[in-house]
Amino acid sequence: MAFLRNCWYVAAWSHELRDAILARRILGEPVALYRTESGAPAALLDRCPHRLLPLSMGERQGDAIQCGYHGMTFGPDGRCIRIPGQTRIPEQARARSYPVAEHMGMVWIWMGEPARADRSLLFGNIPWGAAGFALNTGPYTHVGARYELLVENLLDPAHVSFVHKSTLGTAAMEDIPIEATQSGDVVLVTRWTRDAKAPPILQRFGKWSGNVDRWQYYYWYPPSIAVVDFGAHAPGSGDSDEARQRGVRIYSCHFLTPETPTTTHYFWLQLRNFALDDATVSREITEQFVIAFDEDRAVLAGVEQAEADPRIDLRVKLALDAGSVRMNRTLNRLIAAEQNTSIPNNLQQERA
Repeated sequence: MAFLRNCWYVAAWSHELRDAILARRILGEPVALYRTESGAPAALLDRCPHRLLPLSMGERQGDAIQCGYHGMTFGPDGRCIRIPGQTRIPEQARARSYPVAEHMGMVWIWMGEPARADRSLLFGNIPWGAAGFALNTGPYTHVGARYELLVENLLDPAHVSFVHKSTLGTAAMEDIPIEATQSGDVVLVTRWTRDAKAPPILQRFGKWSGNVDRWQYYYWYPPSIAVVDFGAHAPGSGDSDEARQRGVRIYSCHFLTPETPTTTHYFWLQLRNFALDDATVSREITEQFVIAFDEDRAVLAGVEQAEADPRIDLRVKLALDAGSVRMNRTLNRLIAAEQNTSIPNNLQQERA
């Protein structure tokens, strides 16, 4: 399975990197993540080049990792700086290092050509740190499904009525069509539910006495970031960004990192425009989304297992799939273009 490599992926929450070395497989590659003495994140291929013991089974020494087998020690650039019992260090005694960056409470990693790693390409299309928004973050979540299935799910307002009846969905939304558009490589799927009962999670905080207009704006940023701008306000309040900001509004943000071709690391958070200083509300929203995302996990794991069945190899396309069709076409085009222009993977490792 091919992955888009020359881009930033979330490797860990910032709080996951403390004193210990964190082992995590990303795009099929074993990675050892840790912090240097200054607190800066670092990432190495999780293999000692001697006997291939995972470096994550060793220990951090200052800015370096010492292999737990024979004590070979590697700096954050991957170069071996000590071999016990000998002074000569072979040139090939190195572990691949990966560019990393800390951003929005997460540690990001660049799995492609190191020379192309550019901090200006880090994702920033949400009101992170903006006045008028409060933050809550979810726990690290592992999903037994490929990341494309998660992206399809996060471009799909139609599933909400059936999968998330207790949190995000209502029956009033079932027959409302979606609209899919695209700007460059970014796909947007939208739907408005007019003059209807608010879904449970919004009613919980909006406490409307009657019906609402409810919006869902699903954005996909390649290869695997999804942002859902959703909320509700009194019927007839308007569709503009300013009008939505006057309602009860949540940005639900999803950062998906392929672990293997069939499993995914899932990092998520919400930004809201209400109860800004209320830690109890932050906790309640996180709890509600844990319930919702556990529902998604169960469905997507079922789809992943079903797709492995060789007796069925066709998926019928529906009108509600317009966003996922655009996403898959765009992702395939970007991966094909990268593979035509990138340095071969074996040379990447030699140059790292």
